[in-house]
Amino acid sequence: MIPKEARAEARELRELIRYHNRLYYSEDRTEISDSEYDALMRRLMELENRWPGLITEDSPTHRVGAEPLEYFQSIEWDPPMLSLDNVFSEERFREWEERAVRELGLECPPDYSVEPKLDGLAVALVYRDGVLERAGTRGDGAEGEDVTPNIRTVRSIPLVLEGAVPGVLVVRGEVIFRRDDFREMNRRREAGGLEPFVNPRNAASGSLRQLDSRITSERPLSFVAYGTAEWPPDVSDMHSLFGLLGSLGLPVNPWNRTCTGCEQVCAAYRRLEDAREELPWDIDGVVVKMERADLQERMGTISRSPRWAVAWKFRAEEAVTRLLGIDLQVGRTGKLTPVARLEPVFVGGVTVSSATLHNADELERKDARPGDMVVVRRAGDVIPEVVRSLGNPGGDRSEPFRFPGSCPVCGGPVVREESEAAHRCMNPACPARLSESLFHWGSRDALDIEGLGSKLADQLVDSGLVKGFPDLYRLTEVELAKLPRMGAKSAENLVRQLKQSTGADLRRFLTGLGIPGIGRTAAGSLAERFEDLGSLMEAGVDSLTSVEGVGPVLAGSLHRFFHDPVTRDVVEGLVEAGFDPKGSGPSRNGSLSGLTLVFTGSISIPRDRARQLAEDAGAKVTGSVSPATDLVVAGPGGGSKLDRARELGIRVIGEEEFLSMV
Repeated sequence: MIPKEARAEARELRELIRYHNRLYYSEDRTEISDSEYDALMRRLMELENRWPGLITEDSPTHRVGAEPLEYFQSIEWDPPMLSLDNVFSEERFREWEERAVRELGLECPPDYSVEPKLDGLAVALVYRDGVLERAGTRGDGAEGEDVTPNIRTVRSIPLVLEGAVPGVLVVRGEVIFRRDDFREMNRRREAGGLEPFVNPRNAASGSLRQLDSRITSERPLSFVAYGTAEWPPDVSDMHSLFGLLGSLGLPVNPWNRTCTGCEQVCAAYRRLEDAREELPWDIDGVVVKMERADLQERMGTISRSPRWAVAWKFRAEEAVTRLLGIDLQVGRTGKLTPVARLEPVFVGGVTVSSATLHNADELERKDARPGDMVVVRRAGDVIPEVVRSLGNPGGDRSEPFRFPGSCPVCGGPVVREESEAAHRCMNPACPARLSESLFHWGSRDALDIEGLGSKLADQLVDSGLVKGFPDLYRLTEVELAKLPRMGAKSAENLVRQLKQSTGADLRRFLTGLGIPGIGRTAAGSLAERFEDLGSLMEAGVDSLTSVEGVGPVLAGSLHRFFHDPVTRDVVEGLVEAGFDPKGSGPSRNGSLSGLTLVFTGSISIPRDRARQLAEDAGAKVTGSVSPATDLVVAGPGGGSKLDRARELGIRVIGEEEFLSMV
């Protein structure tokens, strides 16, 4: 029996903690010290530990984290969480406004919602009947990662909304670190002998994507709401929407402003740019949205962005430093990228000691030479780049940098393909490429070799055991067992996995080779068109161009790959190792062969794994439901795709039935 006094005290403590959370996260003020807040939390935990019946679904003590996950499940967003198009000047914004006014047939510029563009991680919160049910990251817009246990640890996010909200409400917003919280967290990390985080944005993203939510609970993350997936009833503009969200206990940005026309928007932009260092969180620009819901709906969206909103980025922070030299990095596909080696300089919140120069064309355009003073900025406040050269004041300039004729890593030939800006090393055994190539070869989309991760790939190359793909299939258990952290059992498993991989089909084989332009989709199209590897290798350019998605440039690249003596030797070495990959045409008889399939809602296995199973069974997986769809696999929260399937009379099955079919 729980005493009445304990029930009353627990209820009062929960209300007090929520009240002080709202003051801090929504109103940017406090009435009690951190130690006093911690005392309230400790007392509530004491009461709940003594009488577990006091624990409620929305108790602040639920924010301490749960047991670690093995992986994040996927979560589907319908409608998708689109990214924003950018403008970088007043002129470009005026052009955007003029186009919108013209298309909408307006006599005068519309009202806009001008909001600080928070520099964090976009998430969505799914409330059902006012209770937080699920939450996830934006991901690719259509599908993100389910981070519900982590979101529950964020104090500014209400577990239960204040007020009656029937049905489903999907709230979108940004997870961030407030500057004072970020500084205090770093102070504590340094006091504990840990490395401080470099900047709030990366720290927020990394903190929310921890598989162990107990780690997330120790990081003082905040949340600010900026919209909803769909307009709630009786809400017709952004100002009203923010009022509703705030009344439900969700933090909204107090710097949001309603402006009319370009002049007011520009003034709001300048005010925020001038005040950015005084704000409690980092911002990197403003978001400008049409204020009225009806105008947003009339403007609509394109594939990846809404047409009724733009992000107007602040001018990137810049600094001047000396260019010490230009190095070349060789990537997985053999691309040589010039990288500026710089005297370290602090810009945009981080110390920058290198910056990409992209390719020969960009290097020539900027005329950056070793010894020059150069302007460096973080493009979009993220990627360091050399903007321009200031020459070498007081001294002679060095000669312009020239790309070598041979690879700086392996000495192999370097070529620059016609119509391409990139120089490439054509040697598939180049050590700079090999580790990444082996890792890609064993990845889930390619040969799916369990145990062949990036660390083992590095070990195999560094030890000299593997100098090309065919060497993988000559490895013995004895050789592998001698590698660090590779016991006899692991060696046995890897050899077995390698042997099994020789039965891969043509799609996986082509994906694994890492041929420029040939990813999973293009490899699938080629596998549908050609019966086997031999017929593909002997195909002419015209035959290759007839394949869906393969244009003349890609066809020429493929033809060169299979006819160059060096790369052809690699493929023939794999054939000698036991590969005989077949296409997915009439000769294949998968359980889902010839079917077009769509996934919707939540499923227990990772979405890419489910897609892989379906494709291995012969299905074509698409992202939208249409009359051409044969089968829909639906989990909880199927949304509009499920509705569309039922409307069209398309067969719908659950995850369990799907797994039994594959």
